[in-house]
Amino acid sequence: MLRRKFIVVLTIVLFLASLTIPIKASPAEFRIGGGWPLPPGYHGNPFGPGGVGAAYWFMYEPLFYYLPGNDSLIPRLATSYEITDNGRVLVVHLREGVLWHDEKQFTSEDVKTTWYIIGALYGVTWWRYIDSIETPDPLTVIFRLTTISPLVRLRILVEPIRAPKHIFGDLMTDAGSLLKIRKEIWAYEARGEKAPEELRDRLSKMLADFREKIYAIKPGVPTVPGTGPYMVVRVTESEITLKKFPKHYMAATTLIDTVRIFRWTNNEVMWGYLLGGEIDAGHPASPPDVNRAILDRWKGKMGYALPSDYSIFALLFNLEDPLVKDYALRKAIAHVIDKKKVREVCYYFGLNYEKYAPIVLKSIYDKWLPEDVLAKFTSYEYDPKKAEEILTAAGYTKGPDGLWRTPEGKVIEIEVQTNAPYSDWVLAADEIARELSAFGFKAVARPIPSEIFWPGLDAKNYRVAFAWGPAAWPGHPLEGAYRLFTVGGELQRRTGFDPLKTYDTPWGPAVPAKLVDELLTTTDPERQKEIVQILSYIANEELPLIPIVEKRIGIYYLDGVRVTGWPPEDDPSWTLTPGGIERFYVLLLSKGILRPVAG
Repeated sequence: MLRRKFIVVLTIVLFLASLTIPIKASPAEFRIGGGWPLPPGYHGNPFGPGGVGAAYWFMYEPLFYYLPGNDSLIPRLATSYEITDNGRVLVVHLREGVLWHDEKQFTSEDVKTTWYIIGALYGVTWWRYIDSIETPDPLTVIFRLTTISPLVRLRILVEPIRAPKHIFGDLMTDAGSLLKIRKEIWAYEARGEKAPEELRDRLSKMLADFREKIYAIKPGVPTVPGTGPYMVVRVTESEITLKKFPKHYMAATTLIDTVRIFRWTNNEVMWGYLLGGEIDAGHPASPPDVNRAILDRWKGKMGYALPSDYSIFALLFNLEDPLVKDYALRKAIAHVIDKKKVREVCYYFGLNYEKYAPIVLKSIYDKWLPEDVLAKFTSYEYDPKKAEEILTAAGYTKGPDGLWRTPEGKVIEIEVQTNAPYSDWVLAADEIARELSAFGFKAVARPIPSEIFWPGLDAKNYRVAFAWGPAAWPGHPLEGAYRLFTVGGELQRRTGFDPLKTYDTPWGPAVPAKLVDELLTTTDPERQKEIVQILSYIANEELPLIPIVEKRIGIYYLDGVRVTGWPPEDDPSWTLTPGGIERFYVLLLSKGILRPVAG
C-alpha cells in the first residue's frame, strides 16, 4: 500500500517536471528546506523541545569548524588554542569583539555556561573527561581534562555555543549540582558497576526540575540570541526567515542578506521545490528516476554531491521485548532481509551492509575491519533457507497457514515502526515488512509522526524499528561505539543492550563500556583499531540492530539562479555536511564563497 502511494506521488512529480517554469532570481537570498516547531509552539529556545529547528546552525557557532576531509580546523568563535600538561589542559583563545544577536558581549563565561547546561541537561559524554572549566579572563577558556584523548579535545572545540550567560546564568548552580551527581554515576560505570538506584532516582528528580526551568525560557522571536551570521526575524507554519546580523565579525564577507527556510514536510515536497528551482540546495533521498528528472530539469545549473553522512540506517530491536530478545529470532530476521533490495528501494545512492553488523561505516571497512578480522564474525547474508534452519533448530514451527510460531505456539507478529516524515524510511519499513511477511511472519509497517516516534523509541515502546544506527563522525567509529556501548547512549537506551556485561570474544572476555572508555583515552592507533574490532564483534554477535545502509548525503545544489560559487565536489568543505548540513552553507555564505547572482 505504501509503495503504491509512493509510485503515484512519483508519477505526479515526474509529470510536473515537464511543466515547471523557471523562476525569477532573487539575488540577495539563499533558500533551503528544513523543519521547526510550528507556531504557536515555536519557543525560540535551542534547548526546548524541537529547538529552533533548521535555523540552528545559522544562529549558533562552535569555537571551530572541523573538516574531516583534510583534518583541519576553521576558526569561528575562537582564533587559536594550546595543549599543555601533556595533553590534559586545553587553553582556548576567543575572538575579540564578538556580539550576541541582542548585542551583548560574547565572553568566556558564555562558553562555560553552555558546557554546564549541556552537561547537566544531556549528560554529554565528553563531560566524563572534563575535570574543570576555568575562565581567567573574558577571552580565555581553560578546560582541565582527565584524558589526553585528541578525540575529546576535538569534540570540545566543535560544540556549538548556545547558552549566553545573561540568559541562562541563573541556572548554573542547578547545573553544577546535576553534574556532580552525573559524575558520581559515571564513576560507578567506569568501574563496570551500575550506580545505586537511589542515586539514579535523585538524578531523575533533579533533571525533571531542571528541564522545567530550561523549558520555561520561551522568548519566541527574537529567539535566544546566537552569535552566528544570521538571526531569525520571522517564523510561520510554512517558512522561517533569517536576516544577516550586521554586527557579525564576518558581516563584510557575508554577501547574501536573507536566508529563507521552506518547510520540509517530506521528501516529495523537497523534490517539488528542487524541480521548480524554489530552493538553492536540498538533500532529500531520491530514487534514480527523480534524481534524473531534477538534474535534467536544471541541466548545467544543478549539481549533485554525495559525501558520506557518517551515519547508518538500521533495523533496531527492543531487547526487552519478550519476542525479539531471542537471539535465534534476530539472527533469522537478519537472514530474511534482502539488504540490497531495501537499499535500492529507500536510498539508492547509499552503501550496502550485506553480511555483517559492526559499528563501523561500510566505506571505512578497509581501515578498521580487514578480511582476516571479518572472518571471525558470524555472517548474515540474505538466505531465507538458512533463516528457516535457525528457527527450526530453536523450536519455532511453521503452521499450515504459512505463519511462523514461537516454541510456545504464538504467531510471530512484527510491526516495523519508523518516522513518518522520512519517506525513505517509510519505504524501507514497507519493504522490510513485505519481506518478513513473504517469509511467514505476520508483519506490517507502521509510520509514526515524529512527535510520537522518537519519544516512543527512547521509551522502548516498540518491537522493531527502522531508524538511525551507529554513526562515525568525524569518520571515526567512536561515535557509534559510544551510542551503543555507553550507559545512556542513544542506541543503548533505545535497544536496552547491556554494556556492563562481560562478553566472550576471540580477543578474550570484554566489557563494552570499559572498552569505550579506553577507546577515548588511548593514543595508540593499533590499540584503537583492536578495540573497534572487539566492539564490532560484540555488536555483530549480539545483534541489537542490523545495519542496512550507510547514508551518503545526496546534496542537490543550484547554481546561477539566486546564488553562485559552489565549490568543486572534491573540496574538503563538503565534509562539513554530516551532522548539520547548514554549517556547510554558513561557511560558504560567511566567507563570501556563495554570493548573489549578478544583476
